[in-house]
Amino acid sequence: MINNIFLIKFSELYPIGKFKYAPGTTASLFTCIIFFYLNTYFQIEIIISIFFIVFFLSLLSIQNYLKLHGNKDHQSIVIDEFLGQYIALFSIPLFELENNIINISIIFFLFRFFDISKIGLRSIEKIPGTFGILFDDIIGGIYTIPIIYLLFLWFGKI
Repeated sequence: MINNIFLIKFSELYPIGKFKYAPGTTASLFTCIIFFYLNTYFQIEIIISIFFIVFFLSLLSIQNYLKLHGNKDHQSIVIDEFLGQYIALFSIPLFELENNIINISIIFFLFRFFDISKIGLRSIEKIPGTFGILFDDIIGGIYTIPIIYLLFLWFGKI
């Protein structure tokens, strides 16, 4: 029982998923803060390892959440936004961008654009269950990376 409660809270990034307004955006902001500190103090291998740990815990936590609350993408599940935003932020070490508020803000807004607009993500979002919930945000994060790369090419290091 305690294990299930932990997993449910994990899927919500408790208490963020329980916010009345903009829990997904808040989860993305939280991710930006976490990533800033991770990228400042840790090697890329640690940052990638954390991604995979959170990813596998997310699979379990969302599955548990859906068993308890029904098989749809509930607003309070925000761990998917964490993962999508985290992937988008990989642009910083990948393209050797400065780990600063400007770059993080650009990446944040680009990811939120894809996440909210669902451009190219509608079919992924229709996948039932845990994978549909997770992968539209993960793909949204992946979509952000080439856009950041193009900005890097056009404007130099951001």
